[in-house]
Amino acid sequence: MKKAVSQVIHDIQMFDSLEKSILIAVAGLFLPFQFAAAVLVFVLVYAAFKGELIYAIRHQLGAVWFYSFCVLEVVVSCAAQNWTGLVNALGFVLIGFFIAYYRRNLTPKLFQYVLSEIIALSWLCAAYGLYEFNKVSVRSGYEFFDFVVQNRPKNRINSTFMNANFYATIIEFVMVFCLYKFMRTKKVPFRIYYVITACLNFFMMLLTGCRTALLPFVFIFPIFFWADKKKWWFIASLVAESIVFVIVLFNPELVPRYDQMSTLNSRIKIWNAAWLLFTMFPLFGLGPQTYGHMYKRLHAHKAPHAHNIYLDALASYGIVGTFLLLGYGIRLWKEIFSSYKRSKDPAVFSMILCFLVIFFVHGLLDVTMNFLATGCIFLMILNSSVQHKTVQKI
Repeated sequence: MKKAVSQVIHDIQMFDSLEKSILIAVAGLFLPFQFAAAVLVFVLVYAAFKGELIYAIRHQLGAVWFYSFCVLEVVVSCAAQNWTGLVNALGFVLIGFFIAYYRRNLTPKLFQYVLSEIIALSWLCAAYGLYEFNKVSVRSGYEFFDFVVQNRPKNRINSTFMNANFYATIIEFVMVFCLYKFMRTKKVPFRIYYVITACLNFFMMLLTGCRTALLPFVFIFPIFFWADKKKWWFIASLVAESIVFVIVLFNPELVPRYDQMSTLNSRIKIWNAAWLLFTMFPLFGLGPQTYGHMYKRLHAHKAPHAHNIYLDALASYGIVGTFLLLGYGIRLWKEIFSSYKRSKDPAVFSMILCFLVIFFVHGLLDVTMNFLATGCIFLMILNSSVQHKTVQKI
């Protein structure tokens, strides 16, 4: 252990100032979003001062698609007086600039340290989440060890991420990172560390009460092992999931808030209203968070977004904005698949597939990628294939 710590200290000291600033930015994402944004701005100002930012943006993959989308959303949000949407759109720009800088400086070693940093920080989030759970339990008349997960959003833990569903999404990410690291190392102490970290985070996911976050795990493990060409792990994951399914079938109380189905009825009402919004503003929408901006005028169910990424994209961005996002996604996918065919690190491709599963499956019932930390980490992973390219620095 002492040798491992010494190696970490040595590696961090050997990183240049730009790489260290990326690690600082990643740590900042685990602060409340206002402070996270401030840290990102500070890092980007530093990058601009070093002459890195403009070059990185100019050579960013899919920049035309992504920034055309951002400009469109800024203009549409202003025209619709959707100020929450404007803040979101500016957040997209901030994330885009950071991703450009990240791509410019990413190396295989830095990528591994980014993942390790996020895994380590998840312990701090869990510690605060446990404190938070105790506080809301006592406030509602329960004991901590009753482990009562409540339905009201204000009585569910979010750690430092403003919302329980955002925290649950971060946990999904961390568990995929633990899976990737577990398969990548052969050292038993490290494997034990990743298993314990994953179990802790899964427990915290249950305490968030975010049932939707459980759905992607039906697919994550088999897809990871299949893409990583780990035949026996793939079979074992299918067997394990079958056993878990039977256990949950006969013990549904293991699923948090399993008996509280009112939220599903609410979502159906929200989806109907979101579709109506799309039909009202089909080309451009009214900017990010259109549903939250308009639900009162429609006398619809209160919600900040459409609780479905597909409907939310159509209602918020319209056909044109959604088309621009798809264009950016296709450019990214071409790079990802090209890297996979070169097989530099097939487990990275497996991890990216898992992130896409989280996006598309979790997104059936919720919208959690429009938050600074979740959106930034999601795009960092989708852009991680660039680590294997040789970049000439000016």
